[in-house]
Amino acid sequence: MIRKLVQKQLIPHENSFRQELNKLILSLGLPKYNNKTGNKQFTTAQKLSAVILYFRSQKSLINFCKEFEESQWPKWLEFKYPLRKSTLNDWVKLFDLKLIKKILDETNSGEKPELVGIDGTGIDTHFKSRYYEKRLKEFGRKPKSNYHKLDIIADMNGKKKIFDFFFLMKQQHDIPVAWRLLKRFKFKNVIIVADRGYFDFGLFDLVKNQNNYILFPPKNFRGKCKHNNLLHKKIKTNYHK
Repeated sequence: MIRKLVQKQLIPHENSFRQELNKLILSLGLPKYNNKTGNKQFTTAQKLSAVILYFRSQKSLINFCKEFEESQWPKWLEFKYPLRKSTLNDWVKLFDLKLIKKILDETNSGEKPELVGIDGTGIDTHFKSRYYEKRLKEFGRKPKSNYHKLDIIADMNGKKKIFDFFFLMKQQHDIPVAWRLLKRFKFKNVIIVADRGYFDFGLFDLVKNQNNYILFPPKNFRGKCKHNNLLHKKIKTNYHK
């Protein structure tokens, strides 16, 4: 009786994570095997599902593999062989950034955000030269920190999903990266919140032409603004409101 009511949409049916994962894998249209030659014990869908579950668990590789074998996921994903730590580590390195962006587009296709945030952070690299830093300190120079740059656009309400990201292997200012991210932003009537590092008149006009609104703290030009006094005053007024 309940199944018939659910089919008639009289009772709302909440999809489990297992059902959402199956829909995601089917919508991506992945090949059955990602390698033409070699070992074909696991399909591409099984590999991607295990990687998604691993990152969702926020656990170490060893603990995840132990709990994975004791759960129902090997049965649901039709695993014929046990999942090992080294195998899962190879799968994590297998999928590139293009596939991750494709997954984000599929999972966010039905979303209609109202408030999103854009921000960037530096990811410390493991290839620092300690001897180089030591020599710079001996000469009285401050060593420059090496890090990778990651900028994301994420929902600040609802499910807190990431809509898009941009990853660079070098240091770069926030504004050029924001131009690339916001040009790819597909949603309308959205308020975008950013910090002072994203203050740019061209960026404000770009978002406005997309029927969105970006909100960032106004810069203090210490007197008369050399660019656009009226636009700067409007940004300042709307920000304080």
